Amino acid sequence: MTKNEVLAAFPAEAQRLAQPADLGAAGAGSTDVAIPAYESEGMKFRVLFGFEADALNRIHLSAIKPAETACGDLEKVLTEKHSAPSERSHTQTTVRGEQIVWKGPEETITLACTEAPGLGFRSVMLDYAAPSKN
Repeated sequence: MTKNEVLAAFPAEAQRLAQPADLGAAGAGSTDVAIPAYESEGMKFRVLFGFEADALNRIHLSAIKPAETACGDLEKVLTEKHSAPSERSHTQTTVRGEQIVWKGPEETITLACTEAPGLGFRSVMLDYAAPSKN
């Protein structure tokens, strides 16, 4: 899909941003096509659409005010749809982090959860990326 096709597919939701937004992970690039508030699985997300050579190759969702159970709930849904994750990693400093990855022939799905309970901070990001054309 091209940018115009994504905008046409979500006519009441997708829009061009005034300023490009980063697609999450370092090196993932930026985009000017987004859905500011999209609801799925009982959660609200900001959705960014990434393009390479004007073809959609990445969809990045970041949860808006995620609940304490958001990460576990999304992992359960993704595991039901895509089987068990292929990778899982944890980090623990003053902030707890977990990254869960599902790899398939059509996409790599990454669920990244970060939390600092003492600070009331929680971040839940979901990234769908097409296989690299390299």
